[in-house]
Amino acid sequence: RTMMSNPAIDKAKGQIKETVGKVTGNQQLETEGQVEQVSAAVREKAADIKAGIAEAVGNMIERVGTAASDIRDKVTSKG
Repeated sequence: RTMMSNPAIDKAKGQIKETVGKVTGNQQLETEGQVEQVSAAVREKAADIKAGIAEAVGNMIERVGTAASDIRDKVTSKG
């Protein structure tokens, strides 16, 4: 797995490239900056979604564990 750079830093670098491209009339540099910003935003959103899923799975596991414990207590207390 490769190390990914910080999306916030990439977003800032993209803004700088876009600005420099606009000022100098370099369309390629301007476009590269825009692409870097979009890419960074997508990675940020993906990280948010991944964190949300991990939290939801953790909550589900906790609820299942609690339910299993409750069932076990009911079954063993009837013996």
